[in-house]
Amino acid sequence: MQTEASRSLKWLYCLILVVTIFPSGMLGASGWVGLATGGGIFGGGLIGLAILFAIFIYRIVLVARSPHTLDAYVTSTPVKLLRYFGIFLMVIGLIGSFAVFFIRPLALGIFGKPGDAGVAFFVVGVVLYVISSAGLAGLLMFEASRLFGFEARLKDECKLESSSQTQPTGSAA
Repeated sequence: MQTEASRSLKWLYCLILVVTIFPSGMLGASGWVGLATGGGIFGGGLIGLAILFAIFIYRIVLVARSPHTLDAYVTSTPVKLLRYFGIFLMVIGLIGSFAVFFIRPLALGIFGKPGDAGVAFFVVGVVLYVISSAGLAGLLMFEASRLFGFEARLKDECKLESSSQTQPTGSAA
């Protein structure tokens, strides 16, 4: 069964691609959070980041220009669950990425005081970075569900084609 991607899913997909670089990638590469996480997305160097950024921009343009780019064939329950879990993780990652802008109020709301040398801000920053990273994992799960669906459909089409070629089409007189 072919499932068309809604407009909100397309927006979510594109936003996850954007927030993977900014603000989540920037937070993962900055200060103590960068030291604790290995530099985040910038850990691979600026050339790797430029290539990744170009791929993300290309994918956003594809999703924006073609209305059926994110359509999928949901062929089984595991594929459907993988798709929904990927969408769920993308939403969680997007929320975490936007929460990065509110580290100070969140840290003070949770801990009350920033602690020695602002350790509360560091802890909340690392947790939000990890939560925002769920968005990219969700995007990969979503893409995997699409891939599995397309493969299952192709497999079914090949079976139908091969069974129609082996059956006799008429009787010889």
